[in-house]
Amino acid sequence: MHLAEFIDWISRLAIAAYFLWATVFNAQTWNFQLLEFKRVGIERGASLLITIGLAMLSVGSLLLLIPSTVVIGACVLIVFVLSADTIFHRYWTYTDPQEQVIHKIFLFEHVALVGGLLAIISARL
Repeated sequence: MHLAEFIDWISRLAIAAYFLWATVFNAQTWNFQLLEFKRVGIERGASLLITIGLAMLSVGSLLLLIPSTVVIGACVLIVFVLSADTIFHRYWTYTDPQEQVIHKIFLFEHVALVGGLLAIISARL
């Protein structure tokens, strides 16, 4: 294995590990997730959306680890991140300055994750 291949594997493993952790965390905090959907005005269908999100997180992570499905996995995770951020991390809509900072941090950390996923995709084009 060449150094570039090793770095590619480590980067995919690190990102997949983060999203797999997020899958477990979000599943364990199901009721909190329901409250978050309610907070942003989405009550109907929240359970279905959480289930879809958990499936995207877990399947996307696993696909990211399989050499022949890396691009598909990265795309699934990008769609999940952009969707979740569009719903939950609109920092400019919060009136509490501390909430604004927290959601701004989340949003821009997720932008960095998407950038990493795009780099993984670009290496395969």
